Amino acid sequence: MSEIKLNVGETDDIREKLVAYCEKNLDLKLEQFDADFFTDFVIKELGKVIYNAGVEEAIKVHIAWSERIQEEMDLKKIF
Repeated sequence: MSEIKLNVGETDDIREKLVAYCEKNLDLKLEQFDADFFTDFVIKELGKVIYNAGVEEAIKVHIAWSERIQEEMDLKKIF
């Protein structure tokens, strides 16, 4: 799989959420430098898992809709 690439706005949003989470739940204030490294780590290490889960969910939805379409087409057959 290729590297996950997010636009600047998405990366900034993730960083802000990680910083807020650390401050609220861990009593840890991340400075910009640390927050950037933490964000990069999360995207690199967890992004693949989250991405693959999304792909698997899309496959399941596609299969379900394909089966539904097949059922509808079978009902339209003339015997």
